[in-house]
Amino acid sequence: MNFSNIIKSAILQIINDIRFTEVFIAEVIDEDNLKLKISDKVILTENEIIRTTAYKNKIPIGTKILLIREQGGQMYYLLNTVELPKVKKEE
Repeated sequence: MNFSNIIKSAILQIINDIRFTEVFIAEVIDEDNLKLKISDKVILTENEIIRTTAYKNKIPIGTKILLIREQGGQMYYLLNTVELPKVKKEE
């Protein structure tokens, strides 16, 4: 393998390892001091959330929220509310 192929391979590996953004669906668990639950281990507070102007008011508990996490950061952009499809129970 020549030097240029080694460099190319290294660059491609770095690009593949980078997560430019991640999309999450979270649930509002506190509307007064906005808290969003992504998982049992990850709960976001108001300080970690960047709201759009459409969501400056309180968002009711239980509302599902679409978030994007910035690259390598701890800030999440609140994009919109979402309505998840209902799963039919098998009889």
